[in-house]
Amino acid sequence: MTENSISSDRNRADALIRDGRCEEAIEIYRRLTEARPEEDSHLLALAWALHDSGRPEEATRCFERLFEKELARRLFTGFAYDELVRIYREGKEWESLISVCERAADVQPEDAGLLRTLGEACLAAGKAERALHVFERLTALEPDSPDHWCSLGDAWLAASDPGNADVAYLRAAEIEPADAPVFFSRLAVGCLRAGHLEKARAAFARCLAARPAEPVFWIGLGDVLIRMGEPEAAVDAYGRAASLNPATAGSCYCRLGNLLTREGFHPLASEAFTKAVAAEPGNPRFLLHLAASYTARDLADLAAAALRRVEALTGSALGKPRPAAG
Repeated sequence: MTENSISSDRNRADALIRDGRCEEAIEIYRRLTEARPEEDSHLLALAWALHDSGRPEEATRCFERLFEKELARRLFTGFAYDELVRIYREGKEWESLISVCERAADVQPEDAGLLRTLGEACLAAGKAERALHVFERLTALEPDSPDHWCSLGDAWLAASDPGNADVAYLRAAEIEPADAPVFFSRLAVGCLRAGHLEKARAAFARCLAARPAEPVFWIGLGDVLIRMGEPEAAVDAYGRAASLNPATAGSCYCRLGNLLTREGFHPLASEAFTKAVAAEPGNPRFLLHLAASYTARDLADLAAAALRRVEALTGSALGKPRPAAG
């Protein structure tokens, strides 16, 4: 193929893409990549055409070919790398994602961004030990980055070591004291998710020591207390949150009611839904939750009264509510 014919075919293929005729364009791009394998733009155009025509596996193979070329160059551009990271993340193909990240990090071992993506991929894949190794490298490479220390803490949590996670988050807080409550909140949520309830409680206590007027931290503490089997203390924590932000008190108490229901604390759940209704009397959703809570307790008359209030608000007749899940 001559340069003129290549240029003409490329222009025709690009025009076909603009007209939505991907299949015709793909055949032209294939010929161009065979005729000029050293020209990356043709392979990239083929990859996108395959992707847009619903052929992700073929598109990925093209991006992998481009990625191998990137790895071989002295200057790592990373375009194909970025696309493969996006594709494998969206598809939750963690092993493939880790492979791409490791190959990129091998040729650019001092690139913090590449290492961070590798560490996150390892965490997503459940490879806690590998993630620990990566984030330890990152904290050594950039010891003044609080984000790296928080990620190291997350890796320690994934490795079932909340003590070392706490140490890592404390280091992040020392580096950026103004953001310490944010860091400790992240630690608390991670500990709660992993079932380290005492650590979660302690982390939220640190948050509240720094920002006692932040409703979100009181709600987080309440969530932990419910999981710890201390529902009355959780009600108090949620009450603090509601008092600090009255505009959202209804939603706050409704959330509390749903959590209490889930844990089987039905009388306290009814009280929480009653408070939600008091905060927003015109919200039928809260009344429906209250009716379901009464039904779960076999309080048919109270459930019927709540439903009548809903009917008065909406103008629609309602049947017997199903008990709330719990």
